[in-house]
Amino acid sequence: MLDTILSKCDERYEKLECGECMDCTFEEYCPGDCEVCLDYIHNPSHSPVNAPERKYDCVHMADVYACKYSCRYTSEIIYALKRCKDLRDVDELKVLSFGCGPCTDLFAIDYLHSQDELKYRELEYRGVDYSRDVWKNIHRDIKQFENSERKIRFFYQDACELITLIERGTWVPNLIVFQYVFSDMQKHTDEQDIKYFMDTFARYFNEKVSSNTYIILNDINLGRDYGGGREYFDQLFRKLRDSISRKGRFCNDNSRSEYYPRGYTYGENSDGEFPKNENFFDLRKWKKYSPFDTCASAQMIIKKEVI
Repeated sequence: MLDTILSKCDERYEKLECGECMDCTFEEYCPGDCEVCLDYIHNPSHSPVNAPERKYDCVHMADVYACKYSCRYTSEIIYALKRCKDLRDVDELKVLSFGCGPCTDLFAIDYLHSQDELKYRELEYRGVDYSRDVWKNIHRDIKQFENSERKIRFFYQDACELITLIERGTWVPNLIVFQYVFSDMQKHTDEQDIKYFMDTFARYFNEKVSSNTYIILNDINLGRDYGGGREYFDQLFRKLRDSISRKGRFCNDNSRSEYYPRGYTYGENSDGEFPKNENFFDLRKWKKYSPFDTCASAQMIIKKEVI
């Protein structure tokens, strides 16, 4: 699945008639290069003087983002899923994905299924992301993989609003993924809204979710003071009943810190630094996008215990 989706992204990006830059919301500051725009988002200090905040609001940039980051993010989730031992033999895998974006968690699930490391017979995937216009082409391509054994749905709402409907509903997943969610909330969401989201999610998890359900939290290995949201992992876990957790981090081969050359420490009393950080995929096809060949995130895995 991953290779097919990235091939479609690459094909769209190569077309000369894109036209997105002509109507770019960044207006006169648009550099005409999606990789530069992504850099402006991830490193606002690199933006031109007096330019407005650059945001994820371009389908063309989404294609570049997918080709540059998907192999790394998919690999990070693959490592996490390999630690979720009780998912291996689940017959019906039901996934709730917050901040699904290009669906790198779905790519990871598909990869492990192809390797016979996940044995599910049926898959139901529900992705939550507020950026319909950004991901619409990629999500359309992903929907083409639907069949009688694989159901895929997308919900285009802010998670802090949708969580109320999720709590009231009857559908219950056995895998919940937060893929680079809390770092985004830290940047763009009011603290009270984040608290409401976590409190509502905790009630849903505590009252409706079955035992042996897993939560995977995967995000930038940075605390809130540095533009990340890693502290929210522990805040959320403390609200959940009858649950256990483990946490750790990948060695960051791109770390520029003099004091933390392998990346910031995290999970030292648990998994600590994971033994491997290698990418699972052949990156040669996507070389022009300068994809990362190693993982670098922080992770927490939460499991609801059998009562």
